[in-house]
This record gives sequence, structure tokens and C-alpha cells, in this order.
Amino acid sequence: MLGESFFQARADLGTALFSLGTLAHDLHAPQETIRTLNELGTSLREPFLFVVVGEVKAGKSSLLNALFGREFCKADVLPMTDKIYVFKHAEQERDVHVSPQLTECHRTSPALRDFNIVDTPGTNTIVPEHEAITRQFLPLADLCLCVFSTVNPWGASAWEFLRHLHKTWLKKVVFVLQQRDLRSAAEVDAVLTHMRQTMLQKIGESCPIFAVSAKQAWEAKHTEDADARARMLGESGFDALENHIASSVTDGSARTEKLGSVCRSAQVIFSEFKLQVTTAAATLETDLMKLRELRAVLEERKEQSFRQVGGMLWTIAQASERTQGQGEELLREKLTFAGTVKLMFGKRGLEKFFQTELENRQRETLTKIVRESLELIEADMRSVWKQVHELMKRSFAAHDLPLLPDFAQQRTELLNRIDLALIGRTQGEEFQQQMQRVFAETASWLRLPAGVFAAGGIGAVLAGALTKATLLDITGTIAGVGALTGTVVALTKRRKILAEYRRQMNEKREAMVRAIEDHLRHAVQRFYVDLAQLFQPIEAFAEAQKKLLEPSMAAVRDLDAKLTKCAAALGGTKASAAAGG
Repeated sequence: MLGESFFQARADLGTALFSLGTLAHDLHAPQETIRTLNELGTSLREPFLFVVVGEVKAGKSSLLNALFGREFCKADVLPMTDKIYVFKHAEQERDVHVSPQLTECHRTSPALRDFNIVDTPGTNTIVPEHEAITRQFLPLADLCLCVFSTVNPWGASAWEFLRHLHKTWLKKVVFVLQQRDLRSAAEVDAVLTHMRQTMLQKIGESCPIFAVSAKQAWEAKHTEDADARARMLGESGFDALENHIASSVTDGSARTEKLGSVCRSAQVIFSEFKLQVTTAAATLETDLMKLRELRAVLEERKEQSFRQVGGMLWTIAQASERTQGQGEELLREKLTFAGTVKLMFGKRGLEKFFQTELENRQRETLTKIVRESLELIEADMRSVWKQVHELMKRSFAAHDLPLLPDFAQQRTELLNRIDLALIGRTQGEEFQQQMQRVFAETASWLRLPAGVFAAGGIGAVLAGALTKATLLDITGTIAGVGALTGTVVALTKRRKILAEYRRQMNEKREAMVRAIEDHLRHAVQRFYVDLAQLFQPIEAFAEAQKKLLEPSMAAVRDLDAKLTKCAAALGGTKASAAAGG
């Protein structure tokens, strides 16, 4: 196949360009970049242009048919090439008569996808219009095949036509001595020698020349036996001609350099996409890592807040226990024999004393402790906001690395929202509103924890103790015993009252501490949940973008390998062409 290595390299590059175009659309690349990629792809598909000149019956059409293994040019016993025919590929065969001298022949032959063929009239019948058109094609041609017949290689018209060609165009000319099968080997050698001498005399150039038999080559290419095909192509002289065309034209420096230029342009565009995609992926990984670090900081601070709550609860319990001890001492002093007897007969002055004196003292003590503890907790929570804000500013600082436009915009908007929220939350009024929302359910417990006692406070505890201590039938006791016995009973009641007071106060203290702990822990947990939710949008965005980028990352890896392979192949092809030249 003509130019097999070139067409393979072109196909690989075309595949890479298609993938690059798909990636460009996926990344919403600028329209200018997409247009550039389309132009590069179009330039790849530009076919080679071969021009064939020679006298009538020199075997031009047969040569082309054999060269491409397809019969798309007329070859007949009569001189049918009466005008210029340009053969191009099309899905449907049709002829377009451009002018009386020029016809475009659209054929379905696969060979025409890569080669446009200009089949000219015989130089011995060419009219001025034909010559002008032929000369218009020659500057654009990749190759000009000048065909002579071994039967009559002396035609002056062909040499006259060549003599008027520009020296630059002569570099594209290859002489083909057709129908070598009609002459002996010695005669063919003699003709070749004569033509080389005439070349120098007529056009002053020594162009490549090949003696071939299109008939034998056609038969060889339609032979199934591979060994026979190789032997017949060698005998036909076509293998040497095809190798020359492949090395100097299809794999030649001009076309290879063009592929190399397209490949380099594709690599430049790809490098921008690769940098954007890999930077976005790295940014997402960094963002997710920083978010994990932020969450770890929040967990650490939450544990610190819980430890503060624990300290607060210990202080409350200790204060409550001290107040309880004071109350017990006071109760012991008041429960003299006379006082106890009064209680036994229903006098409740002591109960009222405790209600007003001891409970007020405990309420005042605990309220002060809780207020001071809450101030510490609020200061701690305010410092959490500031710490998180500083971490956000450091962790998600703006940078100048190239990012995908949509990705960068969405990420910046989310980070700005978080930043504004953090700034707002650290302001006085908004922070107080946040605290009110967080502690709304537990405000009464936290601000006035003595309300635990209000639901059944010290007075209720004392009343319960007195009630349980006088459950005996007091009337029966007084009627049945004397003064001494009554004294013993009174002392017994005193001990029972103190024991019951102590038991119930312990229960109340434990219930109060548990209640405060449950509600305060709930409030602290809610505070940190609200804070963590601020980062949920950027975290969800990062996770979603990471998944969306996975196909682009895979495409980047695939394209990297493809373009590297293309660059290596084109470098090798270029080196091969240079060596062949």
C-alpha cells in the first residue's frame, strides 16, 4: 500500500484529534479553540494530488488503475482521455462537467479518500486550454507522473511540454516507462539510458525514472498467493515505483512535516486542557483533604466544649452539694426536741424557713455559677467561629493556577458564601442570635438552673421528708406513751427527717445535673452540626466535581499516550524519509 506508515500515522493523529475535540466540548473550551481543532482535522483529511501526463496510448490510465489496484480510470483501445479528468472520492458516483475541458469524476473507490488524481489528455493532442489547466494543477501537485511507452518513447510533444515547466515543479516529476512487458530487458535498459540522456538535454534535470508493466502489476495485485504477488510485482517494476512514491511523497518531508505541525499544535492545545483538568483534580483533592482537616478540628473543639460542659457540671454539683450540706446543718440545728415535737403536731414554720432562706441561697449560688460557665462556653464557641474562619482563609486561599472556567466560578462562589457566613456569625448580634437558636430549647435550664428545684425544690424536698417521717399514727403514739417515750419518738423522727432530706436532695441534685448535661450537650452538639453544615455545599460540590472529572482525567491519560505515540511515529517517519532521501 502506498504510504502505509504515513497513513497509519495520519489515522492515529486523526483519532487523537477527534478525542481532543470531544474533550474540548466536555470542558466547554472557547469556540476559537474548537474551531482551531476542526481546522486541524480538516487539514489532515486533505488528499494527495497526483497529476499524470504523457502522450496518447502511453498507458497513463492503466498505470493509475494498477497503482491503486482499482479501475477508476478508463483504459481502452481508443484514446478516451480527450479532456482533463479529476478523480475524487464521493459516496455516490457522478461526473460534474466543470467546463468543456475539465470534468470532476466522483468515485466510491477507497483509494480516492487519500489521493486525488488528475488524468490529462495526451501531450500530443493537448490544446492550449488543456495545457493551461494542467499547469494550474502542477503547482499544487504532490507528484507528477510523466508516462512514456516503451513502444514509442521518442515522442517530442511530451518533452516539449516538460521543457516549459518551472524548475520547481520538475522536482515533483517522476518518469515512468510503461509497458515494459512489450520489450526485452536489454531493450528496456537501452530506452532507459536514452531517456536519462534526453532528460539532461531537454530539461536540464535528472529525475527518477522507473520501467514498469501496469498489466503485470494489475495481475499481481489481484493474485491471492502472497509469494506470487511479491514475485510478480518485482517483475513488473511496480515495487520500486511504489517504494519511491511512499518514501519521497507520502512519507516525504513536506507531508510528514505537515503532520508533525498538526501534532505539535494538538499537543499545545492538549497541554492547556491537561493542566486545567489536572489542576482541577488536584484542587478537589486538596479541598477534600482540607475539609477533612476542618472536620477533625471541629471534632477536637467539640470534645473540648464537652469537657467544658463536664467541668461546668462538676462545679454545679459541688456547689449544690455544699448548699445541701449547709441546709442539712441548718436543719439539724432547727430540729431540736421542741421543734421536732412541733412538727409532729403539724407546725410548719420550719418548712417555710427552708423555702425562703435555704432555697434562695442555693438559687443565687447556682445561678452565678451557671452564668459564668455559660459565658466561658459562649466565648469558646465564638473562638471556634474565628478559628474556622482563619483556617478557611488559609486552606482555600485564591491562587493563579489555571482552572476550568465553570469549575473555578462555582468553587469561588461557594467559598465566598462560606466566608460571608463565617464573618457574619462572628459578629456580636448574629452570634447572639445563633446562641439563642442553639439554646432555645434549654434556655430556662441554662440561665436559671435552680428551676429544677422550682418544679419540686427544697421546700418540696423538706415537705416530703417530714411527711415520710411522720407516717406513724401520731395520735396513737401520744395517747399510748408518756413524756419520756415521746422524747424518744421525737429524736427518732429527727434522724429520719435528716436521712430522708439527705436522700431526696441527692436524688434532686443528680437529676438536676443530668438534666443540665443532657440539654447542654444537645445544645453544643447542635452548634457544631450547624457549623459543619456550612461546609456541606463545598464538600458536596467537590465530591460531585471529582466524579464528573473522572472521564476527563481518563481522556487526558488516553490522549497523553496517543499524542506521545503520534509524535514518536512522526519523528521516526521523518527520520526514515530523510534517510531515504
